[in-house]
Amino acid sequence: MPKWEWDKRLETGIEEIDDQHRELFNRIDKLELAMYSGKGAAELKQLVQFLISYVDEHFEAEERVMLDAVYPGFAKHVHQHNEFRIFFDELMNSCRDRGADSYLAIDVDKKLRSWWENHILKMDMDFVPYADKR
Repeated sequence: MPKWEWDKRLETGIEEIDDQHRELFNRIDKLELAMYSGKGAAELKQLVQFLISYVDEHFEAEERVMLDAVYPGFAKHVHQHNEFRIFFDELMNSCRDRGADSYLAIDVDKKLRSWWENHILKMDMDFVPYADKR
């Protein structure tokens, strides 16, 4: 797996969005590091607590930027946000029903990294040219 490091290529130029992305990036990295030391389940609990507020706050911020920019891909982007909300609801249910364990931590890490690669690095970057970056 390539080294997981933040760099300028990951920035949208929109401070609020970049700060939120950077925090998620760091939390995903923290989960992986915890898994290597046998503490993935405990870190997963922390990540879930973080995501409770992050999901709504971050998606609302992005959607506000896209609406202000009259971004033509808004509906498709929101659809992906809603798919992530479904994933997060399923994660919450899994944590409640079976508890946060190492297997769930591995699964969540994979899904969040996939989300990072397929949504943040592609779809989020697609709206950047339309956005006012003041």
